[in-house]
Parts: sequence; C-alpha cells; structure tokens
Amino acid sequence: MGLGNEETRRKGDFGQMRFLSCIRFTIGLLILLYASVAFPGNSWERWQERSGPIPLVNQSPIQLLFLQPVPDRADTLPTGHASIKVNSTVTNTLASKTSEHYSGTVDTEMIRACLEMKYGVLPRLELGLSLPAAHYYSGFMDKPILEVEKMFGDPRKVREDEEANQFTFFVKKDDKVFISGSKNSTGMGDLVLRAKGKVWDEGNILPGLSTRLTIKLPTGDEGRAFGSGEVDWGLGLLLQKDMNKMSAYLNADVTFPGDAFDDAGISLREFYSVMIGGEYRFTSRFCALAQFNWMTRPFEDTGLDMLDRRIIELLIGLNYRMKSGIFIQMGGLEDIFSSSESGADFTFFLNAGMNF
Repeated sequence: MGLGNEETRRKGDFGQMRFLSCIRFTIGLLILLYASVAFPGNSWERWQERSGPIPLVNQSPIQLLFLQPVPDRADTLPTGHASIKVNSTVTNTLASKTSEHYSGTVDTEMIRACLEMKYGVLPRLELGLSLPAAHYYSGFMDKPILEVEKMFGDPRKVREDEEANQFTFFVKKDDKVFISGSKNSTGMGDLVLRAKGKVWDEGNILPGLSTRLTIKLPTGDEGRAFGSGEVDWGLGLLLQKDMNKMSAYLNADVTFPGDAFDDAGISLREFYSVMIGGEYRFTSRFCALAQFNWMTRPFEDTGLDMLDRRIIELLIGLNYRMKSGIFIQMGGLEDIFSSSESGADFTFFLNAGMNF
C-alpha cells in the first residue's frame, strides 16, 4: 500500500509540475501578445495579396475530435479589418486493424464545412474562431480510389477486400466502444477560439514571427463522434518570409487534449504539428499553394495505426481573389510517406470567403 501511495504521489507531483510549466509558458505567450500591440500593423493591400497557407486541418474523423491548429500566416489582420470564409471538404477514410487490446474500423465518407472568422482588434493582434459541421455517410469514392491505387501500384489490401460504399465507424478497447459514428448523421463540431499576436515584422533576412493561443470548447456531440467532450488548448509559433512573388510559411504547435476517454481507461498525451507551406503569385489576385503537414497523435501504445501513427500529408491548391475581396480556393489533400493506415485517404476541398 505504501509503494502504491508513493507512486500515486509521484505521478501527482509530475502532473502538477507539468501543469505549472504550461501556465508559465502561457503567461509568457500572453505577455508577447500584449507587447506586440505597441507596434504598427500590416497594410491592408499587402495582407490581401497573400493567400496562403491553405487553412485546412487533417480530416481524419478521429483526429478531428481534438483541437488542431489551422495553418495560418504570421501576418495579422490590420486593425478594423476582417476575413470570413467557409472551408468545405469531402473526405474518404478507410482504416481497419486489431491489436491485443484495441480494434477499430473507420470506413466512411464525410462532408464537412467549417466557418472561419477572424478580426484585427488592435495593431498586430488578431482574434478568430472556427465552427464546423459534418455529415457522415457511406460515400461514392471507394471504387475510383481503388482504381487509382491500381494504376499507380499495388492497392492496399484493406481497400481490395472492402465492399464499396459501406459505412462502419467504431474504435474499442477490450470490447468497450469509446469512439463511434452513425451512418447519415449530421452535427455541429467543437467551437475553436484563437488569439494571434505579431512578435516582430519580417526583415531583410529574418522572417516575420507571431505567436498564437488556441482553445477548443466541447460544443460537439461526443456520442456521435462530432467532438471529444473535453476542452483542449494549444500554443504555436508562426513564421512567414516573402520573396518577390513567393511566400514561405512555417507553423509549429503543441496541443494539450482534455481527458476525453478516462472512462475507457485511456490516457492522452500532448501532440505536435508542423506545417511547411509555399505560395507563388502569378498575379496579385491569382496564386498556387502547396504545403506539407506533419503531426503526432494524442494516443500511445494502442497498436492501431489509426490512433498512434504520425500523419504526413500534402496539400495542393489554387486561389483566386476578385476585386471585391471575395476569394475562392480549391484543391486536394493526400496522405503520403506510409501514412495510408493512419488517417484519411483523400480529401477534396473548396473554400470561399471574403476579406473586408
């Protein structure tokens, strides 16, 4: 009993130290956000000419349960200006595996729309929010994806064995289901709030740098896999460098998930994401975008790639902005480098919005 109490005490002390470290880091970040307000902001014309990066998070239904930082530029909106957009996606996911204690199958398509709003409240300080909605269904892309896989090499065995256009969505531990979705179900996701502050402007050599604080509130229905049912929060750094007609972007974030699956005996850990993106402007209103997203996962030691394995994905898109400030983006997202069993297979996106 004494050894058990001592171990519990040590775990509690470690958790408290980690919590205090997170609080200190957050206070330091907020100081940077506050200090950044004293400097002049970006011009409106220059801000509108930059379109990247593509503001899409990973579309795996499991990863969407948690807070994911939206890829973003370091530039903040000039004071009094706003941007509103709707990011719409169609995603096909197929993953199935069993380990000693865990098993899961995610065979679904999803239509998802996410309202993104942000506003320049002060010079170099921007606030924003994201509110998603999703619809799960059996889909139509299974056969075309299989044919493409056959064309470019050996298709995945799970794809060959699959009966096309079926729906299955569950993950369980020791016969206890802790994630599940329903066919033809629609629901709102978790609300995300963001604050981004400019630390310093871009120089001749140094890129521009901003920091951000992000919080996810449990507004989605966790019983139908539209949210985790817990508060998540994250911290990030954003860098940007412009080179004539080109811009380069780098985001690095850490996310601290809430204890979403305690009742199933599952502990979650912080996870990390890195985005590297580029933009080429053919004109001041038309550009091409490409980026790599890399992320770790909040689960560990489950033996299921769909929960544990890191994800690497490639996004490619085009952006056109009208004189009125209305813009449209379109393109695709594909998992690469042995990420095929980890998350979504393919995503098509069509985003539209307005800067004003």
